[in-house]
Amino acid sequence: MPEFLFLKEGRRHSQISLGDILFIQADKKHVAIITAIKCYSSCLSIGDIEKLLPANLFCRIHRSYIISIKHTDAFDNELAYLGKHKIPIGEQYKNVLKNAIIVIDVKCDVFTLGNNGVDKLLNNLDRQ
Repeated sequence: MPEFLFLKEGRRHSQISLGDILFIQADKKHVAIITAIKCYSSCLSIGDIEKLLPANLFCRIHRSYIISIKHTDAFDNELAYLGKHKIPIGEQYKNVLKNAIIVIDVKCDVFTLGNNGVDKLLNNLDRQ
């Protein structure tokens, strides 16, 4: 699996690491490939770009958005949070992201960790 792709800008082909891509946004007939330092525009459709990207690294969460799983800080039923970016999750994509990643449901009891606090926490976990 390639770790990068080349984007053609005029005569120049610039290498971009897949790990640098934050998200891809479709806007009418163009898509914007967003990294932390630059935005690239392409005439490819979002569907064509989706086919090129590895499914274990990227996830389509909206008809207009593909996000990098690596750069996703959090998500809920309506938004994915990538740093300062809030990306909407489309209705038909509600479970796509959850199915693309490992989700662990965490239920925690509150403990005051003192001298034996860690022991109490570990003992409680053993009982579950």
